[in-house]
Amino acid sequence: MTPGAGPGLLGKRGAVLAGCLLLAALSGPAAGQRIVSVNLPLPADHPVAVSGWGRFVEAAEREGRFAFRLFVDGSLLGRARALSGLGRGDAQMGHATLAAWPVGLPHRAALGSLAGPEPLAAAAAMTEFVMLHCPACLASLAERGLVFLGSHAVGPFHLLSRGPLARADILKGARPEAAVEASLAGALERGDIDAVLGPAALLSEPALARRVQAVTAVHLGIYRVASPFTASLGFWRTLMPEERAVLLQAAPAGLAAAALAYRTAAEEARRAMRDAGIAFSRAHPEAMQKALGFDPDAVELSPEGEKTLAAGLRRLHNKYSSLFAGEDPSVASVAGVLRREVFDRLDPDKYGLRKWRFR
Repeated sequence: MTPGAGPGLLGKRGAVLAGCLLLAALSGPAAGQRIVSVNLPLPADHPVAVSGWGRFVEAAEREGRFAFRLFVDGSLLGRARALSGLGRGDAQMGHATLAAWPVGLPHRAALGSLAGPEPLAAAAAMTEFVMLHCPACLASLAERGLVFLGSHAVGPFHLLSRGPLARADILKGARPEAAVEASLAGALERGDIDAVLGPAALLSEPALARRVQAVTAVHLGIYRVASPFTASLGFWRTLMPEERAVLLQAAPAGLAAAALAYRTAAEEARRAMRDAGIAFSRAHPEAMQKALGFDPDAVELSPEGEKTLAAGLRRLHNKYSSLFAGEDPSVASVAGVLRREVFDRLDPDKYGLRKWRFR
């Protein structure tokens, strides 16, 4: 699923908040402020744009060092150039979908699933893993001109379709689509695609919920662990350590807000499924392997061995599951945990700037 493929997830309130955010970001910088151009291949009312970047901008602009200009729907670089353009410095920051990094970890989606079944804990575990425990991850990003400022996750991907897709023979002929420029609901209605590969939270969009009649759990274990506040390495190098510290300290609130906004969207989607009578089924793992030619449980994730990597991620997942247990988490509480466990341990004088070497 292209991150911008789910417009309307936050409804009218999201559109109003997004409009306020964009007006504030475009109102003009004060003297001495750094202007930061942000490419978001997302609609203006997307949870990452409204809640995630809304909180990030609010925190990062507090000291008056930065003024952010957000270009939604990929209007600065376009969707196709979102990653390469950011790496070249055509935008200072942006949302990045990192599906195949570092070298030796060809299926990052499977890596995300190893962290565990809870999206919020999985995102926190991946954030800590990459930023504190995986030099190869940071090296791969630096090679592409990127600096990682944490992950968010939206929950497992399913096939959203107009009819059941649980059998291997049906799956083999289906055309699931994760990236269309226009409305997903319209693409389903016209028959351009047979299914949408994405989280059930997409069904909080009424137009899509009206057209989807079946949700098939496909056992790919994909937890959308994206990089919403990716910085261009060239831009990062121009910053003073105290400026990098501002951005690093702003990230936890943005990550928490994005993740919790997706949780809210998922709850709305469950209500929409119930009200619309949408059927939920599970594809047999063998059927998925036959249909897709890919067994996520058999992926060799690292030269050091899958067991070691999986154990580390699961340990982190369990830690964060415990830390987030109890009452419903808030943006403040989740951000506080991320700050204490990860971001306060980073050195803004060095993070993202070391000359990592591949093994």
